[in-house]
Amino acid sequence: MKKPRIYVSVTIAFALASLLSSCAEDQVKKTEVPPAQPVVVEPAKPPAPPPETPEQIAEKAARAAAQTDLDSLIALYNNGDYHGEIKHFGSSTEVLKPYKDLELQGLKYTAFSYCLIGRTSLCRQQFEKAVKLDPSFDLLPGEKGHPLWGPVFERVKKKEGSN
Repeated sequence: MKKPRIYVSVTIAFALASLLSSCAEDQVKKTEVPPAQPVVVEPAKPPAPPPETPEQIAEKAARAAAQTDLDSLIALYNNGDYHGEIKHFGSSTEVLKPYKDLELQGLKYTAFSYCLIGRTSLCRQQFEKAVKLDPSFDLLPGEKGHPLWGPVFERVKKKEGSN
């Protein structure tokens, strides 16, 4: 009778081993690492610009004020108020002076105004100031052909070019 007991013991042992190995497989399946997910990398943002200094803020404000002054001057010219434009330019000279590009525009519109009211010598003087300030100063193609200030400007350019 010993043989059946051995068979039962062996059978029980195999059953237990099988049961344990299936539990171990389940445990391994539970602890497996999931497949890696793609990592989304955000592009690096450029560093924020340094804060403006009080001097930079003041300079921007001064330039904006000068631009506003020039815009007022041009508006007077565009509205046909040539005398008003000339008067306004006289009071704007110091505001525009630090900004060569704005000063040149002011000189140009003032020269135009002088020519349009028949003050040719004052027109010429404004063009001379502009050319002395910037020897490369020039009128736009549409401005050069004007019958009143075109010839005055050309004389100034020729005179300044010969110096």
